[in-house]
Amino acid sequence: MKKERINAFDFMRSATAWIIVIYHFACICNTTPQYAHFPLFHTHANGVWGENTSVNIFFMLSGASLYYNYSRIPFSSLKRYYFSRFKGLFPMFYMIWFFLYYQKAVAAGNLFYNGSPKSMLLTLTGMDGYLSYRYPQNYYFIGEWFLGALVGLYLLYPLLAWCMKRVWSQCLVTLLLGMGTLAFHWPIPFFQIQRERNLIVCLFAFWLGMLFMEYRKWLSSKWIAALFGGIALIFLFIKVPIDPFLCAQAIAVGLFLLFYHIGGFLMKFDWIKPFFTYTGSISYAIFLLQHVVMSQVIGLSGGSELSVGQEFAYLTASFLMIYLFADICTRLNKIMQNSKWFRFIQKPFIS
Repeated sequence: MKKERINAFDFMRSATAWIIVIYHFACICNTTPQYAHFPLFHTHANGVWGENTSVNIFFMLSGASLYYNYSRIPFSSLKRYYFSRFKGLFPMFYMIWFFLYYQKAVAAGNLFYNGSPKSMLLTLTGMDGYLSYRYPQNYYFIGEWFLGALVGLYLLYPLLAWCMKRVWSQCLVTLLLGMGTLAFHWPIPFFQIQRERNLIVCLFAFWLGMLFMEYRKWLSSKWIAALFGGIALIFLFIKVPIDPFLCAQAIAVGLFLLFYHIGGFLMKFDWIKPFFTYTGSISYAIFLLQHVVMSQVIGLSGGSELSVGQEFAYLTASFLMIYLFADICTRLNKIMQNSKWFRFIQKPFIS
């Protein structure tokens, strides 16, 4: 059954995409000696915008959206569910990756220009960025590390959905994931991956998004958004003697609730709603393409010195090019998935 569209989610997808793109643009500018220090969305009073702040909002939104559409997954529907998740992630990913891989391989004159072809298995499963800390020699050049984390979350989602239907398991999962995330305040040598990227931390944000949707009637009240949103703003602008990692968790929750209300308000205006709906519809392609397009656009400077004003011009150009290619890739992906051969492939999974 087709459910009513939650328009606020389109605004939230758009806002998250913009923040992540600007954050990565600021990373390039602020780590390149000849570029000026870019002032927006790189750091805040208690940390950085990227790794844990905006990405956690993205995971919460993913959990909320998935639970809204798949609150119940009978065992007999698992095959259909997993194929729908594969269909949502990988066809576009493969389409863009193979195009760029062909370019790099031709330029290098070697199909395996970056080492063993075995490492391509990481790419084909979307795990190359997420596992690059362990396998640095790979063929990773599009997407984000959180694509691999998202694959893990989607695989575990049916179990999470089952737990959400029972109060005792809701409490147990919330307690375990909350304590697991809190535990990263202290060094845990067992894990090599950054604590911000650890699957336990990603799962907690994803689970909080599911909880929001389960109790949206109460959690979407204005006073809760004002309370937690206010705490998030305090942590963004005032330095506090708390672990930045823990601050980022609170900021993500507060901004998620705040963005939900702001989105619900803005999406009432017909003159602006189509833009956010459009951006939300191409947000996945934006995440996939941002690094490649951004590096190409700012590379046009030829390594010369850039002022802040010039950086804003390059950022604007980057956004325009990212939107253009994201739109093209989204359209091509739809054409591919509506083709006869793709429908033939998917038939065993959706029947």
